[in-house]
Amino acid sequence: MIVTTSFNPSDEIVEKAGRLAAEYGGRFVPRRKYSLEHLRKNNNDPSLLLVTRDEIRYYEDDHPAAFFHPSMALVRVKRMLRGESDLLIDASGATLGDVIVDCTAGLASDSIVFSFAVGSEGNVTAIESEDIPAMLIREGLALYESEVAELNEAMRRITVKKMHHLAYLKQLASQSVDVVYFDPMFRTPIEESQAISHLRRNANDEAVSLVSIEEAKRVARKSIVLKENRDSREFARLGFEQVLRSTTKTTYGVIRLC
Repeated sequence: MIVTTSFNPSDEIVEKAGRLAAEYGGRFVPRRKYSLEHLRKNNNDPSLLLVTRDEIRYYEDDHPAAFFHPSMALVRVKRMLRGESDLLIDASGATLGDVIVDCTAGLASDSIVFSFAVGSEGNVTAIESEDIPAMLIREGLALYESEVAELNEAMRRITVKKMHHLAYLKQLASQSVDVVYFDPMFRTPIEESQAISHLRRNANDEAVSLVSIEEAKRVARKSIVLKENRDSREFARLGFEQVLRSTTKTTYGVIRLC
C-alpha cells in the first residue's frame, strides 16, 4: 500500500502520513505534482492511502474510495438529542454508564450511537478484524469533526481494537459487560447500501458462530443483539427468539439476560 498526501502538505500531514505508513505496513511516497493514478502505476501498487488535513481515503484498484463518515449515526444522534428514541438502544436496553462491545464494527456507525447513549461514564469497544476498516475507523473517529459537539465527544470515547471478536470475548471476564452487539455482513446483501458495498470487499464476511454467541452469553449482563435482514434465518440459527418487528429491510434480534 502506498501512503501519500494532498498537494502542498504541511509538515504535520507529512509526519502523519509517515506514521500511518509505518503503522499499517505501507510505504510513504511524496505526492509532489503527481496524480494518484500516476503514483499507483509508477509504483506498481493498486492500493493507496491518501492523507489530507481533514480525512484519510483508501483507494484500491478501480473501486470508489473508502473513507470514514459517521453516516446515519449523525442523523440518529440528532434525533436522540431531540428526545426521540432509537430502536437499537431500546432493543439493547443500553443506558448511561453501560459497557458495550460492538463485535463487528464495520464503519462504526452503531458504535457511535451506543457511545452517545452510554455517555462519558460508559464505555464502548469497537472490534474490527480486518486491516482497512479498522484503520479507517480508528483514524476517522479521532479526526472527524461534525457540527454536533455531542457526536464528536461520542466518537472520541470509542476504543477500537483490531482483532477477531471471538478472541476478544474469550479474554473477558464473565458478566463484565452490559451489551454485546453483532452486525455482521448480511448473508443476503442489501445492494442499495452504498456505504457497506464499498466496505464489503475489505470486510470479514464470515457468519457469526454459535461459539461466539455462547461467549457473549457468558460475558454480557443485559443483552445480546444481532442486526440482520428482516427475514434472515440467522436469528433462528443463533437462538434469537425475540425478533423486533420492522417496516424496514433490517431488524434486530435480542437475547435478554436479565
